[in-house]
Amino acid sequence: MSSKKMSQPKLLELDIVRAIAILAVLAIHNSSDAIGELSLGSGSQTLYVIINKLNNFAVPVFLLLSGLVLFYRYQGDFSGKQAFSFYVKRVRQVLIPYVAWSLFYYLYYQWLFLRPDLKLDWAAFWELLPWADAWYHLYFMVIIVQFYLLFPLLMWLCRWSWFRRWLGWIGLAVQVAFYSYHYWVEPFEHMASLCFNYFSVFALGGWIGLHYASFSAWLRRRFAVVLTATVAAGAAFTSIFLAEGRVELQVNPYVYQALFFGYAALVSLTLIRIGQLVVERWKTLSKMLFALGSVSFGIYLMHPAVLTYYRLRYHYDGGSILLYHAYTLGGFVLTLALPWLLVYAYQRVMKLVRRKPVRPVPKPEIG
Repeated sequence: MSSKKMSQPKLLELDIVRAIAILAVLAIHNSSDAIGELSLGSGSQTLYVIINKLNNFAVPVFLLLSGLVLFYRYQGDFSGKQAFSFYVKRVRQVLIPYVAWSLFYYLYYQWLFLRPDLKLDWAAFWELLPWADAWYHLYFMVIIVQFYLLFPLLMWLCRWSWFRRWLGWIGLAVQVAFYSYHYWVEPFEHMASLCFNYFSVFALGGWIGLHYASFSAWLRRRFAVVLTATVAAGAAFTSIFLAEGRVELQVNPYVYQALFFGYAALVSLTLIRIGQLVVERWKTLSKMLFALGSVSFGIYLMHPAVLTYYRLRYHYDGGSILLYHAYTLGGFVLTLALPWLLVYAYQRVMKLVRRKPVRPVPKPEIG
C-alpha cells in the first residue's frame, strides 16, 4: 500500500452530506403528488412546490460526491492494476445491485398492477436495463455506471497539471456543448439518463477531491458568501415554478439549466461546510447522520417500493387539509424508517455471516 493512499483521511463530513441528500430525495418523491392534487396557488400547494423544488439538488449532490470521493481516493494511486480492481469493485457494488433491483421492480410492478398475470419475460426485462426503465428512480444507477466507465480515462488525464487545475471548467464546457447539441442540433434520446447531462457537477466534485485541503480552507473563509449565494439561487430556482400558472413566464432553457446546476453546486458546498460543523460541534447529531448516511444507498433503492404501496393502499380521498399533510408526512416517515430498518437488519446479518470463527488458542501441555 502506497504512502499516498495511506495519507488520505476519511472525509467524515461527506457522510453528513449523504444523509441530508437522501432526506432530500424522500422529500421530492413524497411531495410530488401534492403539487398536482392540491389547488393551484393554494397555500398548501405552494408549500409543497417550495419543498419539492428546494430539494431538487439531491441527484446532482450525490453525483458531485461520487466525483469528489473517486478523485480524492485515487489521485496519485491509479495504475492499470488499480483500474482493474476499480471495475471489479464497481461491478460488485453497483452493477449487480442495479440488475437485481431492476428485476425486483419489474416483478413488483406486475404484482401491484397486473395480478394475477405476473410473468417473467427475460427479453422484455433486458430491454429495460440500458436506460433504467424498470422504475423511475433507477436512472441514477445508469448515470453513475457511465461515470465509472469514464473515470479511469479522466484519472489518466489528470497526469497533466493543466487538466487537474481546470477539471471543473472542462466538465462545465463538456456539459454545455452536450446540451447545446441537444437543444440546437438534434435531441438525444434518454437525455435524463446520460452522464454528460451531469458532467459539470461530477467534474466539480473531482476538482474538489483533487484539491480538498485548499478547497476546505477557502470554504471556511468564504462560507458566509457561499451560503448567501445558495439561498439566492434556491429562491430564484423555486420562483420559476411558483410562477407557473400564475403569470406569463418563459424561461430560456439555458437559464433554467444554469439555475438548476448552479443551485445544486452551491448547495453541495454549503452542505460540505455544514457537515464539517456538525462533525466538529454536534457529536450526537453527527452519529445519527452517520448512521443515516451509511444506509442511504439502501434507502434510495427501496423507498419507491414502499411509497408506491403506501399510496395505493392508503390513497387519500379528500377531507381536511390537515389530514392530507398527515398523510404526506406519514409517507415520508414510512419511506425513511422501513428501508432504514431493513438495511440495518441486512447489515447486521451480513456482519454475522462474514465473521470468521475464532480459533481457540491451544493450551500448553503440562508435564
